[in-house]
Amino acid sequence: MRAALLLALMLVAAQGGPSLAQEVSARETRCWVGDVAFTAGVGINAGGGVAVCRAGTGWEAGEPDTPVVGCVLEDKFSSIGAVVGIRNNDSLLLQCDPSGRWTTVNTRLAGD
Repeated sequence: MRAALLLALMLVAAQGGPSLAQEVSARETRCWVGDVAFTAGVGINAGGGVAVCRAGTGWEAGEPDTPVVGCVLEDKFSSIGAVVGIRNNDSLLLQCDPSGRWTTVNTRLAGD
């Protein structure tokens, strides 16, 4: 009888856990993209436009003129203007442009 009562109490306690976790996340002041955390007010390129991190609600659509802070590639953040190499490619690099998109940069001269 004691084991059944203890099991029932454990089940009730376990069900109360997620509601507490949801309550805490509602007060979250950061937004995430992969393993990268952004503070409230930050804008990033979200494919079809700009997304802005809003405290408590997460990512929301931003205005077209919202400034972005950089680019995310493979769960790593890079600032505007950053250049990264492309694996197994000697002639192209990626550069984070002011819109928050990665663009390719050709490293070979026209005569090569």
